[in-house]
Parts: sequence; structure tokens; C-alpha cells
Amino acid sequence: MQSYRVLGASIGWFAILAQYWISTSESGWLAGSIRYFGYFTLLGNIQVAFAFTAPLLPESAATRFFQRPGVRTAIGVYILVIAVIFYLLLRKLYDPTGLGAFVNALLHYVIPPLYLADWALFVPKENLTFRDIPYWLIFPLLYAAATLLHGAYSGYYPYPFLDAGKYGYPHIAINIAVLTGFFVSVSAGFVAAGRLASRQSVQSELG
Repeated sequence: MQSYRVLGASIGWFAILAQYWISTSESGWLAGSIRYFGYFTLLGNIQVAFAFTAPLLPESAATRFFQRPGVRTAIGVYILVIAVIFYLLLRKLYDPTGLGAFVNALLHYVIPPLYLADWALFVPKENLTFRDIPYWLIFPLLYAAATLLHGAYSGYYPYPFLDAGKYGYPHIAINIAVLTGFFVSVSAGFVAAGRLASRQSVQSELG
């Protein structure tokens, strides 16, 4: 388990730091930083890097937080949604080259399955409940609100499905509702999978 998480943390931190260097090199430190932290993909991958790293560090409030099963499951929801949305909606709109292409592959195609395997193999799941789902929605909903607020003043939207300047707020509200439904569905899938895994584990222990 520890070796696996060292691998995950190493890949995760390399990817997000390399992407930060790419972003600030292209746009300057201030604009690059603002745009970098405006992507849900990068915020989700940063959470994954912390989740991989937390079990390797001395115990503290922060490391305990990232080791909570509910928190690790929420991060699993986010990174799976990131991978699916990128593959279905965004991969043809973003075609980096060189280091950017390599980092893009890590962020969308390598790190998500690495983390999902960690969740499947190592995260305790017996206490996961559907009542957790509203709490898991707080982060993506706050992200959507912050993105729309920033876009209203700057005119910049990191994703086309949140571009209220181009499509208008009623259309974007529908998009957010659909995405929220997708988050809920994925979250419910995680809880159901966790409960099933817990029952199978108990049955195997009982013989």
C-alpha cells in the first residue's frame, strides 16, 4: 500500500507542478496562476495528490482529513467525473504538444485510474452512506458559482459548458443541473459499490 501511494503521489505532484510551470510560462505568473486554479481538472488532481500523500506523512489534522473514507470517496467522484467529462466533451478541444501532451495524459488518463484503484483496494467503505452525497456536491457547486462570478467580471470561462458570456445564464443553469445530476449518479455508484464490497468482505471473513 505504501509503495503504491508513493508512486501515486510522485506522479500526481509531478503532473500538477509541471502543468503550473507550463501555465505560468505561457501566460505570465499572475494570469497563468489565475487560469491554472480556475480549472476543475487541476483542483481535482491537487486533491488526489494530497490524498496520496497524506498517509505517508506524520499524523496531523490535515492528514487525518485526507484519510477519512468519505473525503477519499468524494475525491474519487471528482477525479472520475474529470476523466469522463474530458474524454466525452473536451479532448477534441485541447490538443497540447510536447511536455503539455504528456502532462495532459497524466492528468486525465493515468492519475484517475491510479486513484480509483487506491480507493477500491485500500479505502474502508463500510460507513459510506447516501447521506454523504450532498456534502460531496458542495465543492463542485462552489466551483461553478466561483467560475461564473469570475467570468462575469473577466469574460473568461475555463470550460465551454460554463461559458455564460457566450450561451447565457439560462443555458448554463441547465448545464450545471445536468452536471449536478451526473455528480449525484457517480456518487451513488461509489456508495453502492462500497456497500457491496463491504458486504462481500464480511461474508468472506465469515466463511
